[in-house]
Amino acid sequence: MALSKRLDVSHRAGLIVPFVLLSALLYLNSCSDRNSDSTIKVGRILMGTLIEVTVVGSTSQLQEVANAALDEIKRIEDLTSFYKESELNEINKNAGIQPVKVDPELLALIQRSLEISNLTDGAFDPTIGVLSRLWNFSGTEGPRLPDQEEINAALKKVGWKKVEVFQEKNEIFLPDKGMALDLGGIAKGYALNRAGKVIKSRRLKSALINAGGDIAAFGGKGSGVPWKIGIQDPRNPDAIAAVVQVVSGNVFTSGDYERFFDKDGIRYHHILDPATGYPASGVESVTIVAPDGTGAEGLSAAVFALGPEKGMRLIEQQANISCLIVDLEGRYILSSNASSLIQIRH
Repeated sequence: MALSKRLDVSHRAGLIVPFVLLSALLYLNSCSDRNSDSTIKVGRILMGTLIEVTVVGSTSQLQEVANAALDEIKRIEDLTSFYKESELNEINKNAGIQPVKVDPELLALIQRSLEISNLTDGAFDPTIGVLSRLWNFSGTEGPRLPDQEEINAALKKVGWKKVEVFQEKNEIFLPDKGMALDLGGIAKGYALNRAGKVIKSRRLKSALINAGGDIAAFGGKGSGVPWKIGIQDPRNPDAIAAVVQVVSGNVFTSGDYERFFDKDGIRYHHILDPATGYPASGVESVTIVAPDGTGAEGLSAAVFALGPEKGMRLIEQQANISCLIVDLEGRYILSSNASSLIQIRH
């Protein structure tokens, strides 16, 4: 069928950006008023996006610290990559065949993903890998629009409750052949957590990590002044929809404008609904502010799939988590605890 063929979007500038289409635009003020403190920003392409580490302090080894943080992110990428050789893909290769012994760190991350699946009633599901491959938003050949038969077959291999974890042996087993774990919905958040620990271990005053618009920050910009993070208007890449002020925390945004293509007037984006096999509908973007990067990233995708009503109901039940949803009507919906952190600019 014609619809199942790969879509050529290479000539359609602005639809799919290979590295970065920022869901947040970061503002960094001058550091000249911070006494003897210095600021260094170091960037590298990792996890499919540009990751920039900004570190602030009086130490003469800021560059070394920034690079150490990026090295830690690279280590997590190698551990969790869905598209390269990794321990994660060893699990996928052995689906329906045998359990795979993995690094305890990867096992713990998989368990964390299953906890988020349980919390969200499956709106976040790490076994979505078979659908990720089918749509191919992150593949080198570009995305495609699968036909209904392909999606129906793939959905039979999706189900987080099927994953078998053997804690005492550090083993993971996917019981159905063709099943695949994809940790893309939390791996970046976890990587930023780990990078933050590397920076904090060097006793720096403050730092900020910008991973393609997803943010991990601590210490503010000095003297407790919050970092200011601009959230992109989902329908205007040149406009700021809201500003998040955070001293320490994580800001993650899921948007239907990050990776997508249009076909017959319909927008198909990369945030897939595990229940239907198609891109989730009902919102344009979801921004989560939370202490933990892994949870922030996972919840942003889950709330996107749940939609405004169910998604916000879930967030209101969580402690220390704030949320901004932009629905399909362009309405801005804030969680009850978000007004002190998120200012609407639209």
